[in-house]
Amino acid sequence: MKRFSFLAFILLTSMFAMSQKPSKVEYGKNKDYAEWLEFTGNKAPAYDGSVYLADPSGKVSANNSHKQLSNETDPMGFQHVRTQQLINNIPVEDGIYISHSKGGKLLYQNGNWYKSNGLTKNSSLSESAALKNALSFVGAKSYKWQDAAEESFIKAESNNPNASFYPKGSLVYYNAAKEDQAANLRLAYKFDIYAADPLSRKHVFVDAVNGAILGSNELIHETNAPGTAITGFSGTQAITTDLNAGVYRLRETGRGNGVQTFNLRKGTSYSRAVDFTDADNTWNNVNTNLDQYATDAHWGAEKTYDFYKNTFNRNSIDGNGFAIKSYVHYSSNYFNAFWDGSRMTYGDGSATDNFKPLTAIDVCGHEITHGLTSFTANLVYSNESGAMNEAFSDIFGTAIEKYARPSQNDWLIGGDFYVIRSMSNPKAYADPNTYKGTYWYTGTADNGGVHTNSGVLNYWFYLLTAGGSGTNDKGFAYNVTGLGIAKSQAIAFRTLTVYLVSSSNYASCRTASIQAATDLYGAGTNEVTQTINAWNAVAVGGGTSPAGLQAPSVLNFGVQSVDQAVIYPNPADHQVRLSFNNDNESSMNLNLIDISGKLLMQQVISAAKGKNNITIDLPSSMQSGTYFMMLNGKKLGQFVKN
Repeated sequence: MKRFSFLAFILLTSMFAMSQKPSKVEYGKNKDYAEWLEFTGNKAPAYDGSVYLADPSGKVSANNSHKQLSNETDPMGFQHVRTQQLINNIPVEDGIYISHSKGGKLLYQNGNWYKSNGLTKNSSLSESAALKNALSFVGAKSYKWQDAAEESFIKAESNNPNASFYPKGSLVYYNAAKEDQAANLRLAYKFDIYAADPLSRKHVFVDAVNGAILGSNELIHETNAPGTAITGFSGTQAITTDLNAGVYRLRETGRGNGVQTFNLRKGTSYSRAVDFTDADNTWNNVNTNLDQYATDAHWGAEKTYDFYKNTFNRNSIDGNGFAIKSYVHYSSNYFNAFWDGSRMTYGDGSATDNFKPLTAIDVCGHEITHGLTSFTANLVYSNESGAMNEAFSDIFGTAIEKYARPSQNDWLIGGDFYVIRSMSNPKAYADPNTYKGTYWYTGTADNGGVHTNSGVLNYWFYLLTAGGSGTNDKGFAYNVTGLGIAKSQAIAFRTLTVYLVSSSNYASCRTASIQAATDLYGAGTNEVTQTINAWNAVAVGGGTSPAGLQAPSVLNFGVQSVDQAVIYPNPADHQVRLSFNNDNESSMNLNLIDISGKLLMQQVISAAKGKNNITIDLPSSMQSGTYFMMLNGKKLGQFVKN
């Protein structure tokens, strides 16, 4: 990823005043425009709703061809406006930019944007012909809209007499290629197709000119496995229900727009679901139908709502009281649970887990968090973005388990019934803990390995929370000091809900989380340092060791007491001098790191006991910008290179 400082933009177009030049720009996989712009201090322009775009030459221009998707102000006073790109007044799928401002000043903009030259705006194919091709691609035996009861259900659920599962096509520009560039955009019909047998729900994109299937995006996000309530997994827990016609139901209205749990009775039609009921509101419903596990789903949904409300002041997954609906006893021999874009559904398990329903608290939190993701970053459910989608559900499923059961929690996903993944040791279940390391999946199955490659972000979060040291698959020796669950989940939540967009990958997630940590705890703090250290540990944006380069622990350096460190001159040109006091004569490891955490230089210096003055030649490849200096893993300070 290329990085350009303020000085790299001296030749910006004259249409902008000096105050509107970005102080930092990052380019990612999209070769049309930068994915991150930063405005600092008195250089920050007033936010007027414009999206600022920096092309590869460094030219910056303003763009107002977009529509607002959301506008939220967080508890820190930051305003976050999420917009979708329009070309020819047609939405661009995954063309998302987020503007972050405070006090009316634009501080950051990030996301994915395409050039708009020469794109057709008229379809040559009818919507009905496109739908025919989409249905042929899905190839299901039956669909939700073919069931009259399901059609009645969706009208009642949405309180809209015109609602239907029948897919209506909308025109979008869609990129089916791996490289996100305007040259790959095609005018397409977008259909939401919900199949009943076999179960699937996905957006299907059909070329509006030639009818070709350009791609699809899965909407059902799975675990891939896996009053007073006497729950199946979590013992006796307090729940809230309602009283209707003399019996209690697993429904309540106190949390947002409600928490409701229904019984599918081993069927697959939501319209045929019924209430779970109890006569005395003590839910000790142990029976051959395994109804005791329904209270796990209800309690889990309540605790998930409470976690997001009490921890982040978020009113349900959409921030506006979204009703959390859970459907238990789905089908037979169904070892899975899923979020389908609107609701949670839990299977009753199979012989794999001794027929235990998949309603454990971490799975409840996992599935409901898929809903949170769909209302915020909306990470595409394939390849790296899909792996991150899964990992954030694992992260918050685990955080919710720790919140709801502080004396009974672990780093396993599905540990109550059958371990699916481990966050503390992904390799134990054939998942990678290093980016593109051992077990990294590169095929097309499982939407590009979303459940497997989630191990990298899972392990990042584990290290950020609990700390750890070792050597990753790239030969990099790491040492991360854990921040604890409260700080780590705060960084992860802000990363997901504020900075990520649908097409984000691991590299952009690193940048986003460093910014999130900076927002929360301040630049150069230990929280930022450990966020960077954890990313280096999993080899995202750092954490690789060239041949012969060893970490300080391997060279057996002692950790010295370094006092009164001064870096000068500051700003510097080609050299800096480091002055410090050292308590013992020793060899020490000196690192230069850029503001994103990338290691630029590492060398061994000989330090005398007492006063030391060391001259450091800066690498010729160093661009203008801010850099950190570290000695034996301890940050001494920062300096600016002219």
